[in-house]
Amino acid sequence: MRAIVVLVEPEYEENIGLIARVTKNFGFEDLWLVNPKANHLSDKAISRAMHASELLKNARIFSSLEEALSRADFSAATTAIASRDKNIERNAITPKELAENFKGTDAKLAIVFGRESRGLTNTELAKCDFIVNIPSSREYRTLNVSHAAAIILYELFMASGSRTIAVADQKTKETVVKLFETLAKRLKNIRNKKATTASFKHLVSRAPITKREANAVIAVLSELEKELKHTSKRK
Repeated sequence: MRAIVVLVEPEYEENIGLIARVTKNFGFEDLWLVNPKANHLSDKAISRAMHASELLKNARIFSSLEEALSRADFSAATTAIASRDKNIERNAITPKELAENFKGTDAKLAIVFGRESRGLTNTELAKCDFIVNIPSSREYRTLNVSHAAAIILYELFMASGSRTIAVADQKTKETVVKLFETLAKRLKNIRNKKATTASFKHLVSRAPITKREANAVIAVLSELEKELKHTSKRK
């Protein structure tokens, strides 16, 4: 598993440095910044990073979350309080559950952290495959972003193993969903085609689907699409 730490509009130099440090502590190397509001190369950031300053120097900068996520196979958004917004149809999972899902895979997994002041928006949460919530006291649920990063990266590190499973990349998953969407549109009895496709997309993203599994689904859906085309022509 390749865990990628993604910070959306980070506001404090110290936190960027601390997150670089814990990223290296647990054996990961990728730090991506989306439209940062603080200087990740400042003296404050470098001093907090200690011996992980190279992660700051090698950090990738993106102008949008969409651009960053397109470079990963899967994404997990972090939130202090699990949202009950009906637009977010997936239940939050714990860091341990996330780690178990990706144990032994070769997936590029983006762990997305929001702004220190207000976290991630519901729209940003919905763009990710998973929502991760760290259980904490109801009296004060919000953790400092560097502490949250340490907890999640610790669980991913502990779940790391020698066995490697090849997972489907982003492009392959998109092919599976696109084929399903095409079939849903052709079937007259499927009323809410958009919602049905969205549910299928969430199902595909809920756990790391392997390349072999994805290719098997693509093969079946492709053949089904051909059959439907052939049937419609005969009519």
